[in-house]
Amino acid sequence: MQRLKYSLFLGIGASIFFTIYFYFKKNITSDVLVVIAIFIFILMTLISYFKVFAHIKNGGIIFQELKNIVYSGRANHFLNGIAVGGNLYLTENQLIFQTNILNFLQKHECIIDLQDITSIEFEKTLGMVNNGLLVKMENGLKEQFVVTKREKWKNEIENRNQNVIIKSI
Repeated sequence: MQRLKYSLFLGIGASIFFTIYFYFKKNITSDVLVVIAIFIFILMTLISYFKVFAHIKNGGIIFQELKNIVYSGRANHFLNGIAVGGNLYLTENQLIFQTNILNFLQKHECIIDLQDITSIEFEKTLGMVNNGLLVKMENGLKEQFVVTKREKWKNEIENRNQNVIIKSI
């Protein structure tokens, strides 16, 4: 249902945009403009339904309900080498990342139990910006986040979990 809704909105938007463009840039009669608008609407709706929004599953993902939030902030989470925007939450016993509404193609949730964290290291994003946070876990997995006030994040996580070994790079 979401996929169809996004496709229809994109089709309507493209149709309106191109109709206005052709109206002001070209000398086209209103009959031809109506045909162009209908054609663009159908074409863009079909293309977006089968190609652009094909990865959206019906129903989408349901995020965990957040309780007892200790600290939160805007963040990016690296998923398959791509920084996905959302929010990072620190609860009493978990670190939770949830994507925002704009990321309908890469929508996901990352939940890390604080007791599983073995170390937190600072990283440089793109090799030059001091805003990266690398979380290492007991099972060998690593999760990388881009946050503001990474020192504050480190301190908050450290205060919640005494097992974390904090390292700064």
